[in-house]
Amino acid sequence: MTISNIQQFDEITGQVLGALYENFPVPRHLLIKQFLEGGYTFSEQMAMDIANEQGEFFIACIEWLAEAGYLSYKDQSYGNGVLNAVLTAKGLEALKAFPASLTAGPSLGDQLVDATKSGTKSILGSLAGEVLSVGSRLVTAHFGVPG
Repeated sequence: MTISNIQQFDEITGQVLGALYENFPVPRHLLIKQFLEGGYTFSEQMAMDIANEQGEFFIACIEWLAEAGYLSYKDQSYGNGVLNAVLTAKGLEALKAFPASLTAGPSLGDQLVDATKSGTKSILGSLAGEVLSVGSRLVTAHFGVPG
């Protein structure tokens, strides 16, 4: 069964944000090999592993999260990922929020960390979607736009 780009994005987002939340405020590298099996293909021409379509998708997800203001990074390791990534204030605030169905209990960030450790990809995707929604509401509230 093939999963959609959005489902893949949500799973990667959940893994990445969970890893950054667990490590906050210490920056960490976000490398393909840490998050994906099969993110590389051996290139005969270059005589080395290079990012394949899955690996490039992983990097594109991180770049989007950075452009959307959830994380920042110092540098990119060409074809491998990004270096010294950390949550932004927006990312941290979204991860410290509680799920809409709860007023107490583990935050979204804590739930992402737990789901990452247990390998529950379906939960990662739905939690990541909720984190992005919270982040969007934070931005609209900041500018006085009804969310």
